[in-house]
Amino acid sequence: MAEKKDKRIKGRYWTMIVYPESAPENWRNILDNTHLEWVESPLHDSDVNADGSKKKPHWHIMLCYEGPATQNMAQKIADELHSPRAQKVGSAKGMVRYFAHLDNPEKYQYSVADIVPHNGVDIAEFLKLTASQNLACMKDIFKFIKEKEVDNYMDFLEFCISQGNDDWFDIAINHNTLAINKMLDAMWQKHRGNKPSKF
Repeated sequence: MAEKKDKRIKGRYWTMIVYPESAPENWRNILDNTHLEWVESPLHDSDVNADGSKKKPHWHIMLCYEGPATQNMAQKIADELHSPRAQKVGSAKGMVRYFAHLDNPEKYQYSVADIVPHNGVDIAEFLKLTASQNLACMKDIFKFIKEKEVDNYMDFLEFCISQGNDDWFDIAINHNTLAINKMLDAMWQKHRGNKPSKF
């Protein structure tokens, strides 16, 4: 009875795990040929179990339907990929952020640059910070600029890129450029132009 009920579950976003050892070689083509928008995580090859043992390498994928789709529809695709059970996604944004463990600092951090959009999906929408996350990042940026005495915008952007801190980089170039420049300018004035940035 529970199995029949599961088949009636509907959702726009579905996720599944793909294992390199069991997936068909052309698994990406299989997904592309559905013409669904879908998102591919970086290869999760550094995840660990609670006991410290390494998990099997795998990809997470998220299928994006234009309207509600049943679990049966998603499971047919999962079966073609030799993937375990397709699961409904509660939050597409949370799922894509999970692909890089952005909100799980205790887990291995994968690069956002290695999240791959397919069939025209715009993952930038999924990666946007909430207002409270943006405020928390701005506080962290302020502390960083003050503690490291950064007084140059280029140095700050270089740090963001070199550390793979995409949230800070996005904030610095798209959202709070003026506020960050004011912080850097205040630090430069404090140094009176005689002390270089350091980090």
